[in-house]
Amino acid sequence: MSEQLTPAPRVAIVVSDRTYRDISNDDRRAHLLDAPDSLVVPYSANPVAQVDRVVAVREQLIARDLMVTDQLLVRNPYDLAAYEFADDAIETFVKAKYYLLATIAAHLGATSIKFVKVEIEQDKSDSAGELKVDVKVVNADAEFARSIKNRLEGRFEATTDLGGKPVDVEAARAFMLERSMSTDPDVRGLIDLCAAGNPLRTHRVKINGLRESTRSFKAGLELTTKLDMKFGGGGLLKRAAESISSIEITTEIAWPKN
Repeated sequence: MSEQLTPAPRVAIVVSDRTYRDISNDDRRAHLLDAPDSLVVPYSANPVAQVDRVVAVREQLIARDLMVTDQLLVRNPYDLAAYEFADDAIETFVKAKYYLLATIAAHLGATSIKFVKVEIEQDKSDSAGELKVDVKVVNADAEFARSIKNRLEGRFEATTDLGGKPVDVEAARAFMLERSMSTDPDVRGLIDLCAAGNPLRTHRVKINGLRESTRSFKAGLELTTKLDMKFGGGGLLKRAAESISSIEITTEIAWPKN
């Protein structure tokens, strides 16, 4: 198995040393140890593939008290050195993006950002691309989407005071790039709007809370499926992948009224 010098994996799973040996000796699964987007980490044994990546990720997980076997971990899209348990990833990443948007708004001179609502768009097709027609499946998907919506709404503050400091468009752009948010057209559009020099009073921004996380969730689903093992968090990602196409957070940003 060749060593690959690639960025931190999108997902990781810590397994017992015995399980790691079983995977490495299994012709059907050994290739997964070399996957570029995912990483199987032995709890303490020396890895047989992607040695540098395994050592680096294991050190990160130990430092953050995340070395738990048989739990799927997803890389934070806004902090590439951090991982979250898959069970917490959706809520954590959506909320993180909201507060990162608040930081960008602060760089742009805003006085406050207000959470308005959460909207979840359901995926009406199955994994094969066929329209879902089973009423029980459709109802279960709707119930799952409602539960995610309710949990998210309970975690946002109504309004966050930002102070209204001087506008610094370049600082806003730099922060957007640093936190890997440049692929979101709504975030870029907000910065461009402020860069134009026209004074703003209020502006509503709708962000897709899963835009930067989707590929990581798919990588996690693919890994757990191919390993053919049950991992904590894998079920949630599977439900999310099958039920939700986007989670949109509507915010209202205000500037000084002078």
